[in-house]
Amino acid sequence: MSDDRRAFDLSTVRRRAEERTETDVDRVLTAIEDRADDGRITADAFADWHRACRDHYRSTAADVDDAESRFEALLDSIRPAERETNQVRARIEEYESQIDAMRSALSTTADRLDATPERPDSPAAAFEAAAQLRRAGRVVHEVAHSHHHVEEGLDAFETWLDDPATRIDDFGDEIGGFERYLDNTEGLLDRLESDDSDGFEPFDAWLSAYHLQRMMALVFDELRADMAELETWLERQDGHYDDDLSALRDRLDALETRHETCSERLDAAAADIEEFESKRAAVADSLDRFEAALDEHEPPVDWEAVEELVQSQFDELGIQGR
Repeated sequence: MSDDRRAFDLSTVRRRAEERTETDVDRVLTAIEDRADDGRITADAFADWHRACRDHYRSTAADVDDAESRFEALLDSIRPAERETNQVRARIEEYESQIDAMRSALSTTADRLDATPERPDSPAAAFEAAAQLRRAGRVVHEVAHSHHHVEEGLDAFETWLDDPATRIDDFGDEIGGFERYLDNTEGLLDRLESDDSDGFEPFDAWLSAYHLQRMMALVFDELRADMAELETWLERQDGHYDDDLSALRDRLDALETRHETCSERLDAAAADIEEFESKRAAVADSLDRFEAALDEHEPPVDWEAVEELVQSQFDELGIQGR
């Protein structure tokens, strides 16, 4: 039988699939069944599937090329001095990271497609080819989704670069995000200070608040630097923004005051936790590593990486409350 006419019974492919250990066997079989006809899947069907994956890959790769070209053109439009400011560098690094991630995923997919036969020659090879094509399709779909968000982000970045109102609103949103962190910390401290300890471990609540407080200590130097950059930039723009800047300064001052109050409450709460010193000593090495890792972060701080660091600490210490 020629390659063009080769076909595999689904029952045989299923038996071969039962010998495998992948967690997505059922999904791969479903993908095969979707392309089968009368209980059989042909080599032609696999070739068509492979071709469709290639086309989707090429289309998505072209979209990423376009986004990268647009990003590079946008960078060329920014004055060199402004490119070195904290807020601009943070955004540049964010988009560079996203584009690099898409490139890496597409490169892996290209290698996977190259290694996958267009016309498998056995039921086992048919299942393996289907598994690889399904993974390739899923990754390309994820890259296409990421590309959509990058394009939206570049639209916002382009507006942010030149529009005072957008910069003011964006900085206000940034402060708002850290205000919500302090909301969480204050909630934990409220529980610690209450007489009702049902459903949570006081030392875990203390540890949770401690990590959030320590993370917040990174915030203020960067926010003050960003505030100074915003003031300097607005001085070069048409219009009057004294009221907006005053409101932002007030929010920063209030944020810092709340943080200081939380630190005082955290210290006071420790005195009421049973066997606090011995419990803290048991996790001292972990806390020291956490402190050292935080100290490695310099402006512009990658807050997503810091959030991941905090979550990894919670996972390591088995902390549930947050």
